[in-house]
Amino acid sequence: MREFIWIGINNAGQKISGKISAENKIAAKTIIEKNDIALISIKKNYANLFSAKQKFTHKQRLDFTQQLQLLLQASIPLSDSLALIAKTSQDKIIQVFSAALQEKIISGTDFATALTDFPNHFTKTDCQMIAAGEKSGQLDIALTQLIENQEQRLQLKSKIGKALFYPLSVLCIAIIIAAGLIIFVIPQFQSIYSNFGARLPMMTCCLISMSHYLSQHGLFYLVILTILFLILKKILSEHYFLKNKMGQLFLKLPFVRTLLITKHVAEWSQLLAMMLSAGIPLVDALQIANQVISQPVFAQQMLDVRTAVIAGKSLHIALDICHYFPVRAKTMIAIAENADALPFMMKKIAILYQNSLNETLDRLSKLLEPVIMITVASLVSGLIIAMYLPIFKMGSVV
Repeated sequence: MREFIWIGINNAGQKISGKISAENKIAAKTIIEKNDIALISIKKNYANLFSAKQKFTHKQRLDFTQQLQLLLQASIPLSDSLALIAKTSQDKIIQVFSAALQEKIISGTDFATALTDFPNHFTKTDCQMIAAGEKSGQLDIALTQLIENQEQRLQLKSKIGKALFYPLSVLCIAIIIAAGLIIFVIPQFQSIYSNFGARLPMMTCCLISMSHYLSQHGLFYLVILTILFLILKKILSEHYFLKNKMGQLFLKLPFVRTLLITKHVAEWSQLLAMMLSAGIPLVDALQIANQVISQPVFAQQMLDVRTAVIAGKSLHIALDICHYFPVRAKTMIAIAENADALPFMMKKIAILYQNSLNETLDRLSKLLEPVIMITVASLVSGLIIAMYLPIFKMGSVV
C-alpha cells in the first residue's frame, strides 16, 4: 500500500484535500471519485515513503513498544492501538510505521510476521520474542519483556557512549588542532627561519617537510582513507569469512575478550530469563537468545550448545561446548537446573554480569582519560618544541 496526497472539489464546490492509501494511483483515483470528488491533483506522499524506510533509533523503538504495550494492557485491540499511535504520536517515523503496520494487520497478517517486513525498525530477535508472545496469547507480557530488554540495551549503549565520548572527543580535537598547526602555522614560521642563515634542527626540518607534504597531499589521503574505511566496513558486513576472522582476533585480545564475553553473557542471560519466565520451552528460548551474540565464533558455539540440548543434554553440560562461556555462570546454571529454578538463576546471572560490565566500562573510562591527556600533551608539546627550537638556538647563530 502507498500513500497519496490529493486535492479536489466536492459537490458543494469547495476545494478540499487529504491523504489516501491505495495499491497505486489509479486505485486511489477510483476511491476518491466514488466519493463524488472532482480531482485536481494527486501525487505520492514521498515524505511518508522516506519516513517508512528510515531506521528506528533505540529510543524510537522503545517509545513505540511502550505506547503499544500500554494500549494493549487497556484491552484495546491491536489494530485500533496501532491506529491510535499513528494519530497521536509526535514522531513522524512512528506515525508512518504504525499506519503501515495497521494495514498489514487489517489484511490478516499476524503481528510478528508483519514486523519482519520492517527490518529497519525491529530486529529479528524482537520479532521472535513477539511471535512467542502471540503464540502463547500473551502479547502484552511479551511486549513488557521486550521493553525491559530494550531499556537495558539503551542503557548499555549510553554507558559505552559516555565511557568513550570524552576521551575520543578530546583526541579528535587535539588531532584537528595539530593538523591546523602543521598545515597553516608552520609555513609562517618557515618564512621567519629562512632569514636565520643557519641550519635548522632535525626536528624542525622534519616538521616543515611534513607541513609541505600535508599541504599538498593531505586532502587526497583523507579522501582515500575515508573510501578505504567505507569499503572495509562493507566487506566485513557482507563476507562471513572475514567477519569470522575479525571476531577471532577480537576474542584473542585480553581486555577486549573480557568485555565482549561479559556483554554477550549478560544480554544472553537476560533474554533467556525473559523467555523462560514467559513459559517458552528451553530449546525455543535458546534459539531466540543466541541471536544477541554478534561474535561469529562465539555464536556458532552457542548454536552447537542448543543442538546438544535438543539431543537431550542438560544446559550446563551442553555449555561445555562453548569455550568462551564463563565457568562461574555454568556453575550457577548447574545449581539452578538441579533446583528447577533456571529462570530465576538466569535473571541473577544477567544482573551479575551486567554489573560486571558496568564496572569494566567505568574502569575503561578512568583509564582512557589520563592516557588520552598524556597523548594530547605529548603531541602538542612536541609540535611547540619543534616550532620554537630554532629560536632557542638563536644564540649560536648571532
